[in-house]
Parts: sequence; C-alpha cells; structure tokens
Amino acid sequence: MRKLLTKIKRFFNPLYSIVYTTEDGRTEMYTIDKPRHEEEFGNIVEGRRAVGFRSYCHNRGAVRSFRYDRITSMNKA
Repeated sequence: MRKLLTKIKRFFNPLYSIVYTTEDGRTEMYTIDKPRHEEEFGNIVEGRRAVGFRSYCHNRGAVRSFRYDRITSMNKA
C-alpha cells in the first residue's frame, strides 16, 4: 500500500534530477521538485526578467535557486 501511495504522490509531484555547474565551477547533481514558472526570478543588473527559478532541493533540504545558464541537463527522475 505504501508503494502505491508513493507512486501516486510522484505522479502529481514529480522529481527532477539536474546537473548544475556552480558559480565556482564545480559540477553537482541535485534532485528537485518540478520547476514552476511562478518561481522564476530575474536580475536587474543584467537587465533580464527571467534568469532562473527556485525549487525545493531534496539534497540540501531547503529551497534553492538555480540559474538557467548553469544547468547542464535536467531529467525527470
């Protein structure tokens, strides 16, 4: 029964695995909740409206910010 409930939960709230290059050049892999357009953020200095998104990161146990230009790949987990 528990496996069934987990499958139903993952169907409505899928996880994504992303390979991300950090600001200091390290490449890391994170498991996050599905990115949503409502959680996008911009950068006034760069003059851009959408440079990334915020999502819950299961590796860190907190909401993290991810820039689009640093994402190497993103797959549904």
